[in-house]
Amino acid sequence: MPIFITCDIDWASEEVLADTFAIFEQYNVKCTLFATHDSEVVKNCNKNIFEVAIHPNFNPLLEGKSTVSANEVIDKLLEIYPTAKGVRSHGLVQSSRLLSLYKQKSILYECDHFCPYQKIEPYALWNGLLRIPYNWEDDIHYLHEKDFGALGVNLLSDDLLIFDFHPIHIFLNTDCEATYLQAKPYYHDYKHLKEYRNTQKKGVRDALITILEYLKENQTRTTTLSEFYYQFSTKA
Repeated sequence: MPIFITCDIDWASEEVLADTFAIFEQYNVKCTLFATHDSEVVKNCNKNIFEVAIHPNFNPLLEGKSTVSANEVIDKLLEIYPTAKGVRSHGLVQSSRLLSLYKQKSILYECDHFCPYQKIEPYALWNGLLRIPYNWEDDIHYLHEKDFGALGVNLLSDDLLIFDFHPIHIFLNTDCEATYLQAKPYYHDYKHLKEYRNTQKKGVRDALITILEYLKENQTRTTTLSEFYYQFSTKA
């Protein structure tokens, strides 16, 4: 069964990012990173394991709090990560205009369609971009008050599974919204953030390790979303 793991880095601190990356390194499992900002940890990550895509934030534009254009938001991230071939926007903002911009900038795929716990299939859009939906996200899992001892999807099925994790929740082992909200004021204060890590209940970190252990035990070869794009294009 094809399993893909992605991470939206969401302005996490360098220490938190390094913590997440070390887990993937330990299990030698590939991951696609959707980057929000300039990070040395992301820039210097092991490219044999990590693919770097972009995670542009258009919310300030939608809220009327920014005069920077969508085009400039995308270009800024592509200047930092010029090899990026994929995109998932922060907040899953979608429009035909954005899809046209992505295509103009040689983006190959976008991942802005979220279908929690549902069966998903990639498909080509009218402009040649590949839309790759995803069907699991850590914060949605806890917002639905679901137990992290159960993923809500079947790892043994033949269905495509694409997971989305956030380094902050991996680090905190977030089990519910209250855990995150208590820690959020210290988002970039690593010393204090450590005090809010959940060690009592199953959380996001536990869920990630469950998946990684499954992949290890079954000797499952993992790929990034760019690799998936090329595999899909060849079959198409």
